[in-house]
Amino acid sequence: MFLMRPDEKGVTPLKVFVAGALHESHSFNSVRTPLSAFEDAEPGSILGQPGLADTRTTEGGIISAARAFGWDLCFPFFAKAAPSGPVAAAAYDTLLARLLDELGKAMPVNGVILALHGSMFAENCPDTEGDMAARVRAVIGPDVPLALTLDCHANVSDLMGQSADIITSYRTTPHTDQRETAERVARLLDDAMHSRSAPHCHVGRLPMMAGLDMGRTVDPDGPMARLHVRARQIEARDPEVLEICLNAGFYYGDIAETGPSVVVIGNGDDARFQQIADDLILEAWETRDYFSLSFFTGPEAVAKAAADRPDPGAGPMILVDFTDGPFGGAHSDGTELLDLLLKADLPGTVIGPILDPQAVTDAAQAGTGATITLAIGGKTDPTYGGPPVTVTGQVSALNDGTYLRKGAYLTGSTGRMGDSACITSGNCRIVIISQRQQPEDREQYRIFGIDPEQANIIALKGQNHFRADFEPIARELVFVDTGCLVAVDYTIFPWSNIRRPIWPLDEVTLPSR
Repeated sequence: MFLMRPDEKGVTPLKVFVAGALHESHSFNSVRTPLSAFEDAEPGSILGQPGLADTRTTEGGIISAARAFGWDLCFPFFAKAAPSGPVAAAAYDTLLARLLDELGKAMPVNGVILALHGSMFAENCPDTEGDMAARVRAVIGPDVPLALTLDCHANVSDLMGQSADIITSYRTTPHTDQRETAERVARLLDDAMHSRSAPHCHVGRLPMMAGLDMGRTVDPDGPMARLHVRARQIEARDPEVLEICLNAGFYYGDIAETGPSVVVIGNGDDARFQQIADDLILEAWETRDYFSLSFFTGPEAVAKAAADRPDPGAGPMILVDFTDGPFGGAHSDGTELLDLLLKADLPGTVIGPILDPQAVTDAAQAGTGATITLAIGGKTDPTYGGPPVTVTGQVSALNDGTYLRKGAYLTGSTGRMGDSACITSGNCRIVIISQRQQPEDREQYRIFGIDPEQANIIALKGQNHFRADFEPIARELVFVDTGCLVAVDYTIFPWSNIRRPIWPLDEVTLPSR
């Protein structure tokens, strides 16, 4: 926890401006992300939310820290959208205009926090976070400290490092430390505003677009976890190293600076801080081909599930449709596992959530208890995920898809899947949603009357975050490659903007040091 500052009578509180704009943009997803996809994007949408300060979220951590430090907080919006294709030009222009307009109205300020993802790309701006940071810097001038919070799947650009004084990222995957990250950036900013430090960013990067096992920290012996141990040792040994920020990168961004990075925040601009960043990214390079997951094809995964004879109470076998995970930027309406599991009709099978607004509408019109035939999934781009699957079943539940997160990920905050339906067909229960959302919390199933702990098989679409709440109950995780957009073979994409040569697309030999 951060330390509360003592009250100072007669001292004007420091004014801190905060805004958020978070989106992970998959360059090869053909669907552009409109402004309407962003929640909490309207000015005035944050500080009035009851209980937000108590949630395990970035915005909750910032609000709580601001109260402890006695800041005068100006926090107009925290726009966030589920990962998908690049942000539409009009949407980015609007978000940027709102950011600069709200900042202009708040001026003068003593400090700024921008809560970003680090891998948002727009049609008209490949480095949106660098652009936003640079635009903010132009408004506040060179002396007001600017801090960025990022997802650890950020592609940190040179412009981000040049514009910001402080950068810090989540240290866990699944991202269960968003609140701690916010509190950490608040401490760093408070020290800078009180001239207790003079933070400066130093970015280390090598010609690699992948590495650090996609940032996973569930294995304490994995490269990301081990590099964090090294980083914390360096911070403890050298008090002038204010923060070491490790980023695995987002591998589906076709921009020049895609890939892992290390950002060292030094107390001042000293060459030794850059050397630390360069040494740590070299350690990441040396483990670049480590990948902790192995994959089954769809038929192999379903055959494995069919052959399994679990003990009572063993928990579900979770078939993870990795390449169609919505929070990797995939469409989340791929149908291969749906088709295979319907044909297998294994007892206790739960499938979804699957994105299909039209199927939800059709189910709602039929009503709870009705028997209906639906074409489910495969409507966005069948190239990545297959065609729709015809399903005949009973509409067993309908709701608005709203749930309260009770697991370790974003605890206490509200999740939304939009209007939703559950269809029962044979032994299979299929959850269909109208708003793209990742599987992240068991409450997403309980609102349909499904007890995840009692399921035999759960087929869900995800990469990492589901593990925080589902891995503890799973008898086994089976990762499946169904040929969708979050591909593990990066060579399938038509890269045009990424820097070359770059590993693993090219043979790369580093110069001797």
